[in-house]
Amino acid sequence: MKRLSIIIIFLSICFAGELTLMFWNVENLFDIYDDPKTKDGDFMPGAAKRYTYRSYCLKSQHLADVINYVNPDILALVEVENQRVLENLKNYLYQFKDWEIFIRPGPDIRGIDPALMYRSDRVNFVKHRYYPVFIAERGYHSRPIMRVDLSLQNSRDTVSVFINHWSSRRGGKSATDPYRLYAADILLTAVTETQQKHPDYHIIITGDFNDGVCDSSLKYLYKNTDICYLKKHFPRGVHGTYYYDGEWICFDHFLIYDSISSGMSVKDVSIVAPFWIREKRTNGPLRFYKGIKILGGYSDHFPICLNLSFNRKSVE
Repeated sequence: MKRLSIIIIFLSICFAGELTLMFWNVENLFDIYDDPKTKDGDFMPGAAKRYTYRSYCLKSQHLADVINYVNPDILALVEVENQRVLENLKNYLYQFKDWEIFIRPGPDIRGIDPALMYRSDRVNFVKHRYYPVFIAERGYHSRPIMRVDLSLQNSRDTVSVFINHWSSRRGGKSATDPYRLYAADILLTAVTETQQKHPDYHIIITGDFNDGVCDSSLKYLYKNTDICYLKKHFPRGVHGTYYYDGEWICFDHFLIYDSISSGMSVKDVSIVAPFWIREKRTNGPLRFYKGIKILGGYSDHFPICLNLSFNRKSVE
C-alpha cells in the first residue's frame, strides 16, 4: 500500500497537468448595436450587410459548435467587438457556467479587439497586460498585443499567453511589412521582459500575424532567440488557415519560449478543419460573410489548436 502511494505521488509530479489552447480569428464577431466611438455601422439590421439579430445568433451558434468540438481549456480570439458578444457566445458553450471572459476596449478604429476566454474549473486568472502598437507612419494604433497569465489548477504551473493580430497586407505586402516587423519587435521585447521577471512562467505566443512562417516578421521572432515556432498538422485537403483568390495562406500560428528545463511538452499542434466548416468547392474555410452578403458559415479562418503537457510543479 505504501509503495502504491509513492507511485501515485510520483506520477502526479511527473504528469502534473495537460492544457488545450485554441486560437481563432472569428471574422468580425459584432453585435447589432451601434457604438458611436467605432466604425461598426455595417453590422446593424438596416445597414448594407443586413446583419439582423437572427444573423448574430447564427454567427454565435456556429462559432460555439466549433469551440465545443475542440473543447479547449483556453480560447484566444481576435476580431471581437466587445464583452457583450462573448457573453452571448458563452451561452452556447458546453459547461457555460465555467467559462470566464477577458477583453478590454482597444483603439482599433473598427472596434475589434483580442480577447481571451478560459475554463474557471481548469485554470485561474493571474494578471494581464497590454502592449500598444502605434503605427507612426499611418498615424494610428493597430490592435494591441494582449498578454494574459493563467495558472493551472491541477499543477503549480503558470502560462503567459500572448495574443496577436498584426497589421493586414492592405496596400501591398512590401508596403506593410515594416508594420508587422514593428509589432514583432514589440512582442519580442514583451516576451523577454516576461521571461526575465517570471523565469518559471511558460510563454505561449499565438495570433493572426498576417504573415507566414517564412516571412521576415516571423523569422525575426524565432531566429537567434529562444522562441520556437511550432509546426502544425494539416488535415487532408487543407493547406493553410486561410484561402483567398485561389491561394492557401497560413497566417495563424503558435510559438513558445523554449527552455530545456521548462517541463512543458508539446503534444500536438493542428489546424481544426472538420468537413462541416469547409467550403465544398475549395476545402477552404466556410466563411460567414462575403462582402455585403451573409453566407451563414463560420469564419474566413480555420482555428488552430495546441495541446500541451506539464511535467513538473514549479511557479514563482
